[in-house]
Amino acid sequence: MKIKNLKQFLFGVAMAGIFYTSCSKNDDHERKDTGFSHGVFIINEGAFQANNGSISYFNTDSNKIINNIFETVNGRSLGDIVQSFGIAGDYGFIVVNNSQKIEVVNLKSFQSVGVITGISYPRYFLSVSDTKGYLTNGSFAGYVYVIDVINFTKTDSISVGNGPENLVKSGNFVFVANSGGWDTDNTVSVIDINLDEVVDTIEVGDSPTDLVVDADANIWVLCKGNVVYDWNPPYGIQSETESSLVKLNYSTGTVELTLTIGQMGDYFNPQRLAISNDGQTIYFNEAGGVYSMSIYDINAPTSVLIPNIFYGLEVDPYEGYIYGFFLRGFDANGYMLRYTASGNLVDSMEVGIAPNGAIFN
Repeated sequence: MKIKNLKQFLFGVAMAGIFYTSCSKNDDHERKDTGFSHGVFIINEGAFQANNGSISYFNTDSNKIINNIFETVNGRSLGDIVQSFGIAGDYGFIVVNNSQKIEVVNLKSFQSVGVITGISYPRYFLSVSDTKGYLTNGSFAGYVYVIDVINFTKTDSISVGNGPENLVKSGNFVFVANSGGWDTDNTVSVIDINLDEVVDTIEVGDSPTDLVVDADANIWVLCKGNVVYDWNPPYGIQSETESSLVKLNYSTGTVELTLTIGQMGDYFNPQRLAISNDGQTIYFNEAGGVYSMSIYDINAPTSVLIPNIFYGLEVDPYEGYIYGFFLRGFDANGYMLRYTASGNLVDSMEVGIAPNGAIFN
């Protein structure tokens, strides 16, 4: 979508307070606030060292996309490699990996209200209480930093495994996928949020990268497998191990199920895991496309739901649509594609460079 005088439009949205009325079927998600408070925030990484990472905003009521909202509102670029986005209260926490910072914005206006620095390799942010959040950090030995979400400061650090990536909360515990980063790892660290301490370490498959919590509070872990790259011509993957999906029993803290979802030699290493809005269906990308399975299945799916390979994969927790984010290289805008739960395409829209996921609010 093209809007004439975009800066003036954004200013009007933020300051005049356009009222959004929800058309969601979920009565618990009424969009009563103004500005950008409710909608979908698309995370566009941008190209390495190009300083062109961005956030796109999708208004699900009007089906309109607005790109580059941070740069337009604040008059400056967001930074180099926008890795992820988290929400705590009325604020958005935008993790900018290569710029080594978290940019904090007011969700209604999207104006910057603070910058958290002193972090070397930030990855993912998760709000864990009204006053604090957790941030994974590290390409080798990793940490989870404790973030004061009131004063926008880093207050403590918790040692975890190598290359911590995504993290999820179930009950009073946070589960951290230790991917190995530039090294190797095959563990999930379990942090007690009341103690800010690791209370358990669970071995899973090689290189866990993403996690979701299902309807029974159990945790599913996507393990992409270890990859060895050949850095000499003709380059490419030299060797790899199989990718897997691991189910952790929340009550016992043990591995309940391990499914092989990708074989050595398929040269595909899945990064993202998603779950349906009712917590009953798992979605993941593997060689061939997007697959789905019930949380009660004991075998990996064999048929493809959506025959597309995406750079990012999400499910709208309110309306249930599957979102796939299509990469067109690191020098061109990508696309957001929406599908029904049965895999039928709804629409597609142009977003920023290298979209890797979204946050729904």
